[in-house]
Amino acid sequence: MDVLSTADVIYYPDFTNGVILFRDGTATQAKLNYNRLFDEMHFISPKGDTLALANEKNIKYVAIANDTFYYDQGYVRLLSADDGVKLVKKQVWIISDTRQVGAYNSTSNSASISSYTSYNEGGRLYDLVVNEDIILKKIDQFYFGDVNNHFVLATKKNLLLLFPKEQQRIELFLKENKISFSNQDDLEKIVHFLKPG
Repeated sequence: MDVLSTADVIYYPDFTNGVILFRDGTATQAKLNYNRLFDEMHFISPKGDTLALANEKNIKYVAIANDTFYYDQGYVRLLSADDGVKLVKKQVWIISDTRQVGAYNSTSNSASISSYTSYNEGGRLYDLVVNEDIILKKIDQFYFGDVNNHFVLATKKNLLLLFPKEQQRIELFLKENKISFSNQDDLEKIVHFLKPG
């Protein structure tokens, strides 16, 4: 929290009214917010505590304001859908670099400094805390989803695996259209193309 703003971590500025729909058809309303850093859906309990939703595999979807979130090994936010074909997005933080802090608080790439996690003195083992700066980078990841809300990273290979009956049509579409699997507009074209009928 020393370097990330609240807006970098929490999706909505404030907890917002939402609905959690469970796979058994039941629903519950709560004040909700999505924590990007921990990939958790948080809610305000009746006692006023902030808690994370548990048993996410029992959740069909979470609707907050105009957004819909699905859970499939992590939360993803719906961008577009056409008859069961979905495009979703997830903003994730990845470690792009680590730099070990050396003498006089200077930093170096971790590959250039030897680091030790413990040392032995007189038969007694001491744990050491490695002093390092972690460089985080926020990236957007796009996923395709099917009617069962199963999502796969947006790549050509995964698209063909997710929709095997459409393989020839997809191959022809990709051949005729220049598609970037990291561009939201291009991926939405694929979703609309796969719409039945």
